[in-house]
Amino acid sequence: MPLSLPPMKPAWAYRPGPDVAPEAPAGLRRAQQLAKAGAQAGLAAVAPGVTESAVEAAIHDYLRAHGAEGIWTITNVGLGENTKVCFPTQGPGAQAAAARDVLMVDVHPIVHEGFWGDCTRCRVIGDYPEATAALRDLENIHRDTLALCRPGMPASELFGLSQERLGREGFILLDLLGNIGHSLTAGAAYTHGFIDAGNDTPMWGAWAIEPFAQRGDVAVKVEDVVWFGRERCEIL
Repeated sequence: MPLSLPPMKPAWAYRPGPDVAPEAPAGLRRAQQLAKAGAQAGLAAVAPGVTESAVEAAIHDYLRAHGAEGIWTITNVGLGENTKVCFPTQGPGAQAAAARDVLMVDVHPIVHEGFWGDCTRCRVIGDYPEATAALRDLENIHRDTLALCRPGMPASELFGLSQERLGREGFILLDLLGNIGHSLTAGAAYTHGFIDAGNDTPMWGAWAIEPFAQRGDVAVKVEDVVWFGRERCEIL
């Protein structure tokens, strides 16, 4: 049974700016650890013939067993052509994994302190060299993008650096809103906008960085949350 979306949005009192907390709140760390572990549980559940809905159930069973209070938006699960759309309007369905396929999961738990997690992971199923290479290369781009993060940098600057690298390595950005991520607080996402070409907002506090791109016929996505603290950035 799917986890419910709580009706209340808990408060997270902090001012995004140079006086933001130096370290990420403990509740945010716990939420992101749960998101990452839940994503891995979904990847472990897939095999040829397993449906998107079955993967979603495995993720929700894990989250429930490890103390999640709910989810703040749907759990995205995509197989086959469904990996090419990752949006809250497209939930998991009856699509089953092929012998040669890609699974994408995007997980959004809420912990009891009110903090939100956000993590996307992919897994290549079977002998699929093009997908293996695409996922490896996107993960490398993602890793290098995270290394470029610095406190207070404009969101548009990080987008530009990532987008240039994606294009150079043959990827086309798939995000329907044309971004590689968004701000994240306890009880709200997108408050400070998206990581896109038009958002010059300085990045402080928590931001989810999630390049979603296609090369050839393969779509892949990876996501982590970064804390933009006073003096340094930390991948949670």
